[in-house]
Amino acid sequence: MKRLSIGLCLVMCLLFVGLGSLILAAERTLPPDAVIAGVVEADERLEDGTVGVDASVLTLTPEDEEKLKSGNYTAAIVMHVLDSSWSQQQIAGMKSVFDRYNIKVISITGANAQPEVQMENIESVIAMKPDVILSIPVDQTAETPAYLKIAEAGIKLVLLDMIPLGLEHGKHYSTVVSSSSYGNGVAAADIMAYEFIRRGVENPKVAAMKLNFKHFVTEERLRGFKERVASAYPWINIAVEYDFPFDMPKTTEISAGMLTAHPDLDGAFVIWMTPAMALVAAARELGKDPQKFVITTVDLEEDGAYEIAADGYIKGTGAQDPYSNGQAEALAACRAILGYENPPYIAVPGYAVSRQNILEGYKKILGVEAPEKIKQAVAQ
Repeated sequence: MKRLSIGLCLVMCLLFVGLGSLILAAERTLPPDAVIAGVVEADERLEDGTVGVDASVLTLTPEDEEKLKSGNYTAAIVMHVLDSSWSQQQIAGMKSVFDRYNIKVISITGANAQPEVQMENIESVIAMKPDVILSIPVDQTAETPAYLKIAEAGIKLVLLDMIPLGLEHGKHYSTVVSSSSYGNGVAAADIMAYEFIRRGVENPKVAAMKLNFKHFVTEERLRGFKERVASAYPWINIAVEYDFPFDMPKTTEISAGMLTAHPDLDGAFVIWMTPAMALVAAARELGKDPQKFVITTVDLEEDGAYEIAADGYIKGTGAQDPYSNGQAEALAACRAILGYENPPYIAVPGYAVSRQNILEGYKKILGVEAPEKIKQAVAQ
């Protein structure tokens, strides 16, 4: 009888262990609201808690349109960088609206991510006296004096993604327009979890890579990623966080150092695609297996799109829709010219891109058909 009781106890223990394993396995699923391919919606907020509203509020009446077309209005675009598809798509979206309403773009400048260069650009553009300036700051703190001069000159200002410290809505700028930063971070977490689940990686260790200075938009991406992991994928362990500068060769060195110091990492989230490609370069140099190292990120560029298509290191991204952003920014600028008050924050949905929708996503985000090598990579 004693032996029977012991046997029954052992059987029950094994059953409980088995059930526990099944429960744990069942927990490793995507929640119903997970998005790994397609439109990304999220509850976007500014640093002060201001909730983003949809760009559909940026309306113009037929009378407004006629006034714009006959007003000889001018606009200037002051970017942080020009040599990225994100910037070019933003500008293309802006110009599509400005061309429709005969608004002349009198200046387009980039600053190579250098605050001092951008401040000089702002001074030069102010002297040209446009009716409106559209700009994304390189440094939210250092450039405040330059942006304040725009309002002092009586020029309307529409901001992209970030607000320089100390500027007030309605006084110094008309609105800020941004893609879903938090939501794109959430999408990056969903894609990463999906990849680990389908590869049977039960308790992965990952890194989170971020900028080494204050940058609200990318900080929101990181917050979205971390909060989604904590709430939906607690079995993913964010083991380390690494900072990197706005210097991609240096970022490759930092990435190599991270992978050397933490050889057991199963993946990483990087706050946008260019530094993610620096991590790819380091991983490839160190001989890491792309089938065992999962990278997710934000935004989309051609080289990263190829990685996704080829099932390489980058498995997916929560991409901004820069062309739609540019259109929203230009519409906000039109309304500002006419004297309308815009909402403090316009949030444009993001778009999750994975191997499942890379060809569709490439065209939507970059505005052109995917190159043949990407099409071939998907087909293999």
